[in-house]
Amino acid sequence: DARVRRALSMAINRQALVDQVMEGAATATAQWLPEGAFGYNPNVRPRAFDPDGARRLLAEAGYPNGFRVTVHTPNDRWPNDARLTQAIAQMWTRIGVRVQVEALPWTAFVPRRTRIEYAMQMAAWGSSTGEGSNFLVNTLATNNRQLLTGANNNARFSGAVFDEFAARGSATLDDERREAIWHQAVALYAEEEPLIQLIQYVNTWAVRRGLTHDPRMDERTIAMGVRPAR
Repeated sequence: DARVRRALSMAINRQALVDQVMEGAATATAQWLPEGAFGYNPNVRPRAFDPDGARRLLAEAGYPNGFRVTVHTPNDRWPNDARLTQAIAQMWTRIGVRVQVEALPWTAFVPRRTRIEYAMQMAAWGSSTGEGSNFLVNTLATNNRQLLTGANNNARFSGAVFDEFAARGSATLDDERREAIWHQAVALYAEEEPLIQLIQYVNTWAVRRGLTHDPRMDERTIAMGVRPAR
């Protein structure tokens, strides 16, 4: 029920996650790429923090007293992964959702995720292509081995409209038309929230004096990206 997902999203104070958990090293978001990337939709903003509205929406969806859920998270994979999950669990508790957090080392987390054992999980995704199709095709599209889509769709979400966006956008060669398709997909994603987007990490690189580094969209740090400063 999309109302449940929206309620859970409305109960999350993303700015508090940015300020208190990430200490400013992140930005609140409702989409899967950062500003400036091909496919980023400047008109899409995170759902407003509204715990009272979240409680009303849960009641409307048939959960006036909330429910119980276990959220699994790695505790050594991404910056503050387990801390973010614990903070979100506390926020959800305030709207009546009783959350148990199970934090695992990455090596133990992945096999169970592969077997689709988690009711809810913390996840992250970096776009190796630096544009909108990578996440849409691999993580959001329906898991389908024949079509080679949804290989990392660990939630097993399936939405025909998102599949159509992925197929049509990937087959569109004109940049302007393709980005318009990604913008539509992002807007629908933010409304339906098949996954509840939280934050974008702000990556930091440090180099010694006299050198400069050009960050890459795929987040890889390679020797060719470092050169003498001018």
